[in-house]
Amino acid sequence: MNRLQRVVLSLVLYSFYNILPAGAEISNHQIFYRQDKRAPLTRIDIVFLGAGSNQELPAQIGIANTVSKLILESAKNQGHINQLAILGTELYVFANTTSLTISISTLSENCAESIKIVRDVIYNFDFSESDLEKVKKQRVADYQNHLRRRPDIFMRNFALAQTKIKKRYKPLKMLKGLSAKDIRQYHEQLQKTEVVFFKTVSNRDSTEVAKLLRPIIEDRKSRLLQREQADGFVHSFVPPVIDHHFGPSAFIFDSNSKNVGCSWLIPYGSISGPNYIPPMISMTLGRYGARGLLYKYFRDKLGLVYSTGIDYRSSEYVRFLEIYADPQLHNSEELIIKMSRFIRELRDNPRFWKAIKESRESRNVVYAHAHELLTPQRRLDSEVYRAIYNPPTHKGGSKSITDAEVRAFLERFFVPENMIMIFVGPKDHIIDILNKHLPEVDIRVHDVKELIE
Repeated sequence: MNRLQRVVLSLVLYSFYNILPAGAEISNHQIFYRQDKRAPLTRIDIVFLGAGSNQELPAQIGIANTVSKLILESAKNQGHINQLAILGTELYVFANTTSLTISISTLSENCAESIKIVRDVIYNFDFSESDLEKVKKQRVADYQNHLRRRPDIFMRNFALAQTKIKKRYKPLKMLKGLSAKDIRQYHEQLQKTEVVFFKTVSNRDSTEVAKLLRPIIEDRKSRLLQREQADGFVHSFVPPVIDHHFGPSAFIFDSNSKNVGCSWLIPYGSISGPNYIPPMISMTLGRYGARGLLYKYFRDKLGLVYSTGIDYRSSEYVRFLEIYADPQLHNSEELIIKMSRFIRELRDNPRFWKAIKESRESRNVVYAHAHELLTPQRRLDSEVYRAIYNPPTHKGGSKSITDAEVRAFLERFFVPENMIMIFVGPKDHIIDILNKHLPEVDIRVHDVKELIE
């Protein structure tokens, strides 16, 4: 696969997994299936829809991931992990924003026995206070390691929380406050989840897979008949009404580094809306390492940065674009001034409109080719995504997106009052730059320790 194909394939996959518009419905115990005869292997994901981080209470942020770790710890203590290993089966438990998933990857011939063990993992969950403390210590270590390796993620989450775009973000404080009672209540809700569905990739046919899953389906039905469904997780997608003008604000993290880390976050809508314009803008400016306008202008022409680019992301119910750059200290003033101006004036940049035209004319053919490169697992993920979120489409693809639509987007969101900036470097130096050139910015100085406390 050449570089262009990789870039566009990444765009395809992003549009499948990260655009989260208005919800549709999935039937309880629905099986999403793709056959893959390349190897005698089966992967089954048991997805508890609604048990993800979006539905965590404000005082219990992080509980979904903590329960995931404890389920694995319980499975290990009860010997289930060893039983599965003998069968050539790996067990995974993880949570995302919308769901908690218990997954197995196994030899197809051992599916039936593996599923029976997983049923015990789900319903015979047990842990001690020492297990909880062990998992908490692991998660604290994970936070600290992650902070060392990717502080930018924590800074971004912190800034979004401080500007009320996402939930309050104090991971260590929340983690320390979780009790055994909280965990057991969460797991009780998990067992009563209204909709549980299955994702399967296997060399076995769909009827065989359906038979293999009967023990879990029938056990759930039996248990739910014996007790009311109330208090279980229910998937709901009701994004808040959001005013996207949170800035201009600047979060400064003091550092003596020779390079100044710079980010501009541009919130542009709730995840229930269409998302066909931001990919077009980001590819033009330089997403996935492509040498777009940002690189050509700020690196090639001005020589102000080592690297620069743009990503588009989602956080809970909000999506945003992130423009980043890493000027050396002596170039930081000029870079901050010119990047802020570049963002504000993008709608009147002739180079941008020329690149948009070229993108519109060339992208659809490669996009269609990239879709053909999707693996069965990727196609399955796409099908499930569409079933849950029913994403809006834009007829005619990127060629049908007009300049007027792109301009309206830029005029609404690429404005000073919609910019959240994050800077890592000598705080006095950065404050002087902002006070001199961007006096309207709300400056907030923070310590890196605040990111996980």
